[in-house]
Amino acid sequence: MKVLIVGSGGREDAIAYKVKQSRLLSKLYCIPGNGGMAKKGEIIEGKVEDVPEIAKDIGIDFIIVGPEAPLVSGIVDRCRPYNIPVFGPDARGAQLEGSKVFAKNFMKKNNIPTADFYVASSYEEAVKYIETYGLKAIKADGLAGGKGVVIPQDLDSAREALYRFMVEKTLGRSGERVVLEDILVGREISCFIITDGENYILLPSAQDYKRAFDGNKGPNTGGMGSVAPIFISKEIERKIRERIIERTLEGLKREGINYRGVIYFGLMLVNTDPYVLEYNVRLGDPETQAIIPLIEDDLLELFYETAVSELPKVGIMLKPGYSCCVVLASAGYPGHYETGKEISGLESISDCIVFHAGTKLIDNRFYTSGGRVLNIVGIGESIEIARNNAYRCISKVNFENMFYRKDIGEGVRNID
Repeated sequence: MKVLIVGSGGREDAIAYKVKQSRLLSKLYCIPGNGGMAKKGEIIEGKVEDVPEIAKDIGIDFIIVGPEAPLVSGIVDRCRPYNIPVFGPDARGAQLEGSKVFAKNFMKKNNIPTADFYVASSYEEAVKYIETYGLKAIKADGLAGGKGVVIPQDLDSAREALYRFMVEKTLGRSGERVVLEDILVGREISCFIITDGENYILLPSAQDYKRAFDGNKGPNTGGMGSVAPIFISKEIERKIRERIIERTLEGLKREGINYRGVIYFGLMLVNTDPYVLEYNVRLGDPETQAIIPLIEDDLLELFYETAVSELPKVGIMLKPGYSCCVVLASAGYPGHYETGKEISGLESISDCIVFHAGTKLIDNRFYTSGGRVLNIVGIGESIEIARNNAYRCISKVNFENMFYRKDIGEGVRNID
């Protein structure tokens, strides 16, 4: 099977790592790819929006889409005329992530637990609402690359965020409408399923670290690390399945959406009750980098069965142990940062897995090309051992202006 992976992050390199092990694979292609993916498959020059035509021309049998933007813009729909199966939802299904307003209304309609909310279409309307009803979480309607959610500390910071989104339009059209949402307090957890629209498989849960600096301080990022699995009590898992997963799948069917791909539920556990903070229509990054090394099954086979609506009803096999993924980033991320710095020490790592993100391969040397550069994944019999392995491997890697959090995996608790 000739397979094309769309994307260029650590998530896509992790998918490539696992797909490369499949007995079904004959050749792997990546677009636009990164330095690590260049070692695993052939990098295709071209634009992501041209993927359907490129895939037809080179005889691709199956496409795996990593990031959300191509899904929201309809890459799956555009591949249909060429009869190329794609792992990922069509544009209608991708609205679960593409529009916070759509997602919140969908949850309300299908009795899926979520925070109470209000939709504002103008700056004046939004300010009046928070001045009347108090501080709310502010969420831009459209895709914002992880920069569309603000939890304000006071009315001034709330007004400032609303002004940026709705007047200055720093997020473009994504901030033209906002969801103003009650702020929930509890424990956040990432929960993932693979579904062909009928059956679904629950993947291991993970915990990610969004803030840039130790102690969960600093600005939000795409994610600075992750640990997996996080074990959830049977009672809480039952609530997640019955109240959230199954109601979501039933709601999609009622909407006439034949959803094939991943649904990532960003959840808040308030006491022992799960609430949906957000839907994503793709695997998390860096949660994927922590989860994939633990999966025993053939991931390519699983993804293909999903895309052609033949997903079996059985669960997946997991390897024993835990994983801890630590992101190495360029100083300044998530703001301005420099690129083009040579990376050294990777060849000396043998007991961790390295997934590339913002890297380029030039003359067989790796250079930085993004904010999040590398993912170092340690595996162990406990989270503590996995964590120690990851940080020991990190000590061997270097590039100018490298920074990372030192507290990934500290004090992680299972969920009872």
